[in-house]
Amino acid sequence: MTDSPRLALALTLAAIPAAAFGAAPPAPVAPVAAASGFAQVAASLLLIVGVIVALAWLATRLRLTPRAASSALRILADVPVGPKERVVLLKVGDGQALVGVGADGVRSLELLARPVELPSEPVTGAAFAERLKKLMAGSTRP
Repeated sequence: MTDSPRLALALTLAAIPAAAFGAAPPAPVAPVAAASGFAQVAASLLLIVGVIVALAWLATRLRLTPRAASSALRILADVPVGPKERVVLLKVGDGQALVGVGADGVRSLELLARPVELPSEPVTGAAFAERLKKLMAGSTRP
């Protein structure tokens, strides 16, 4: 019986610091089910694959993918004339051809006897950037 009061005293002394600081014993944590972890991983993977597919579609839609270079056949200019139709000026050898590209295929519009003169510098966003810098500097002259 001498061990019993000592044990009770030891348990009481051990419980005093926890009670003094207002700390409660930690609650048991329920284990996470393996199926819910798998579902989270699968959903994350599907989201990532979906983002990659969407970015690839957007890159092709905005024509961000590089075109194959060829010296015999090159696209000189293209203009959209509808949601799925374009008129394309091609360089074929030394001549030029105007073709229509649509959902139903490619059609030859005209073989040009005299080549079309294109500007030496393509119009890009650099011209806009230069003009914006001039406007921000206070100059209103183009």
